[in-house]
Amino acid sequence: MKTIKNLFICLFIITPLSSISQTKDSVSIVKLVDEMSDESYIVPSYKLVVANDDKTVGIIIDVFIKDDFTLNAVYVKSVGIGTCSENDEIIILFENGEKIKKTSNTKFNCEGKSYFFFNKDEINLLKTVPLDKIRITNGRSYESFTEKVSTNYKRWFIQLFYAMDNKLFQTLNQNENE
Repeated sequence: MKTIKNLFICLFIITPLSSISQTKDSVSIVKLVDEMSDESYIVPSYKLVVANDDKTVGIIIDVFIKDDFTLNAVYVKSVGIGTCSENDEIIILFENGEKIKKTSNTKFNCEGKSYFFFNKDEINLLKTVPLDKIRITNGRSYESFTEKVSTNYKRWFIQLFYAMDNKLFQTLNQNENE
């Protein structure tokens, strides 16, 4: 259990780019450019974290953004919810009572990785309504975790999609020596 706690603390510490956002209530997007490979990546300024009080169980939500600033997929990293994952389920409850329920098609892995793809109506809901709670259920062990989204993160998707839709981003050069 101590290893899981240390892992989760480590994930908080190494979450990249968290210092770029002005406040924890203002997610933005960053375009990372690798000047050596000429590749670029569009990422949120910080990840959405939903965890229990002692940070030993929870999820970290990140997104994959296409070059045209549209959503490719939502990536969920589970910590302390089963040992291996496959076909995990996420339920997102919004403040207005609406829900999104998705099952990942992620193959068997022991890193807690799940990928979710959202349709146009679901993206519209993410763009417009604040989050209330999120539940993740491990598709192998059926262990689940449900937690209320903290006030600082309720509008994470709304702010993220606003930045994507308006192509509001900061460009940073990514160096191997940093």
